[in-house]
Amino acid sequence: MLALTCLLLALYAVFSLSFYFLRLRPTLRRASVPFSPPPDSERARPAPAALGAPQVLQEWQETFDAIIDPVLILDTDLRVVKANQAARQLLSINDAPIEGKACHQLFAGSDALCPFCPATSVRKECKPQRRELTHRYLGRTFSVCCSPLFAQEKMVGFVYFAKDISLQRNLEKRLVHAHKLESIATLAGGIAHDFNNILGAILGNADLLLYRLPSREQQGPEVPSGPPISFAEVGEHVQAIRRAGHRAKELVAQILAFSRQSANQRRNLLIGPVVKESCRLLRASLPATIDLRVSVADNVGMIFADPGQIQQVVMHLCTNAAQALENRTGVIEISLREAETGKAEQLRYHDLLPGRYVVLTVKDNGKGIPPEMLERIFDPFFTTREVGEGSGMGLAVIHGIIVSHDGVIDVTSEVGKGSAFTVFFPRVREESESEAETAAAMPRGTETILFVDDEEDIVTMRTRMLTYLGYRVLPATSPEQALGYFTRGEEKIDLVITDHTMPRMTGLQLASEITTRFPDVPIILCSGYSEAVTLEEALDAGVRRFLAKPVDMRLLAIAIREILPNHRNGGSL
Repeated sequence: MLALTCLLLALYAVFSLSFYFLRLRPTLRRASVPFSPPPDSERARPAPAALGAPQVLQEWQETFDAIIDPVLILDTDLRVVKANQAARQLLSINDAPIEGKACHQLFAGSDALCPFCPATSVRKECKPQRRELTHRYLGRTFSVCCSPLFAQEKMVGFVYFAKDISLQRNLEKRLVHAHKLESIATLAGGIAHDFNNILGAILGNADLLLYRLPSREQQGPEVPSGPPISFAEVGEHVQAIRRAGHRAKELVAQILAFSRQSANQRRNLLIGPVVKESCRLLRASLPATIDLRVSVADNVGMIFADPGQIQQVVMHLCTNAAQALENRTGVIEISLREAETGKAEQLRYHDLLPGRYVVLTVKDNGKGIPPEMLERIFDPFFTTREVGEGSGMGLAVIHGIIVSHDGVIDVTSEVGKGSAFTVFFPRVREESESEAETAAAMPRGTETILFVDDEEDIVTMRTRMLTYLGYRVLPATSPEQALGYFTRGEEKIDLVITDHTMPRMTGLQLASEITTRFPDVPIILCSGYSEAVTLEEALDAGVRRFLAKPVDMRLLAIAIREILPNHRNGGSL
């Protein structure tokens, strides 16, 4: 429909420009020439038909203004020749005329061409182009169609049609976020189960250490019953606690990524661990009558994706399969593999381009989907559930996520035997990684470090950690106590490490206060939520490095040594 509208507008504009240059303009020029009585031979000629031109021009303008979406007629320099009323209302400031102004000045407030401007492609290919553009200058998103204008086989300009789709895109974002929250509610049981397992591992190993390690009062013959604990066993208990801590850290990161209300955080991603993690969380939420079988092939490559959205896809497809079983005994099979697409796959999946893909399949042996419904399952608000059992937006949202990742989704189903959803994600070339930790000793130092955190246990633990690394540590459990060290001037502080979320004053505010008084003191900011602070805010406050909590000891040691040598030499990171 949009293409037809653009074609009609282009034809209408060609007719209008042709009428203007061939009929109306010569007539107006003749009208501007001073009157001189014509020869007697010409007085007998009939009046020209152009006497009705003003009325024709008025009718053309009224028709042009009746179009509810902004339409511009541009010359080859992208300057406005003609604009309808909708375009003037959108782009004019204080009702000033917009004719003669460049379109990128009006839409983007810039003297340079807009990125992805469709007119550039239209000029090269001489055929209409359609794009979706977001202009921050206007705060709106447009579906744009740009068509060329020809006169005597020469391009003389463009017709620029812009449909405002901001409301539609905002509603889609809200819908996706609402679906995320609904998915988190579904995962709540699995998350609670996982955290209880983590806490069980931490508390259990800690209890064993407390009860088996002899205390000062138990020195001598009165030792606890049972064999004494060996150094190897102590190491095993500590490693188990550390593994559980890392497991909790990963789970929190996944929850934050899954619930993040922002633009896609796409990056090169190993999808295998995401699929395994999603299935592990889902297993605790599914009825015991459902057998969840997961098969992930070895050496599955990377895809360019948002981890939270991929988890959302896996979770919803599995939940959909569980609902198809209708609380009956059944099997859900999840498989992940790589595949090279050939002609057979491209014939079946028309949108699939040649190449290597990571293929995710979710299969169940439930009730299946009737053929008449199969073609509509990705339509918004279409659902086979009863009233009150769901909005019918789940598969539509999943389809949108997969398409936004340049993927393809397909479904096969047979009534009474089950359904299988197959998702193709383009595989990306893996980057060479040399990030394996070496057995070399952690870097050490002798400088004085001020450590600030409102949790006393964290302060105690980090103080011991930094002392072990050779540093002299000044502990502070509040921003006021930290500022007191600077006010008294009794200590020469080489580095400040501070938490961000603290009562009465945030870590960013503390950093800004310290930088104002002592601009040469470098600061490391720690936070459990990176989006709480923007890069610009951190740099303005004098923060040299951001570390995500919980902070690994090796990463902290490396970060300190990366900052302090440069600090001594007057450099900055």
